[in-house]
Amino acid sequence: MLWEFIATISAGLGAAGIMMMLRTLFKRIPKSFIPATAGLGMLLFQIHSEYTWFEHTRARLPESAVVVAEFPQTVFYKPWSYYQPQVLKFVAVDRATTQAHPDAPHELQTTLYFFERRMSAHTWPVLVNCQTRQQANIPAPGSVPDWQPTEYSERIAAALCPTAS
Repeated sequence: MLWEFIATISAGLGAAGIMMMLRTLFKRIPKSFIPATAGLGMLLFQIHSEYTWFEHTRARLPESAVVVAEFPQTVFYKPWSYYQPQVLKFVAVDRATTQAHPDAPHELQTTLYFFERRMSAHTWPVLVNCQTRQQANIPAPGSVPDWQPTEYSERIAAALCPTAS
């Protein structure tokens, strides 16, 4: 986050510098355009950074990782997000760390990775039933899993199960 702050300040200084050079060439440009351009440069950098965050983060995942849910959102104080919603959260699953459950071969044990802009990634271990396309939290030893369909359990099963097309 420190690097993003430094980059935002640099974008503002760069935009102000360009306006200062334009002001030396064209004397009719008011002085007040210099700080306004700096602010606009910082705002545009932040907008660009938020729109490219998802693609940049997804590109850094291992090849075995699959994004199973994206959460585009619009916010009232970001009117440009109504034109194109920003993906600031997503869920991924890594096929390389998925294992068949020892007692039931149609059940897979995997870890979901929750990513959110400006936050650390969180993990959640789950079981996925390839036959019913449902998921369950890892139960305590000796208890039965509580199978539930979630909004992205079908996509998790499609990404992990060998019979999925």
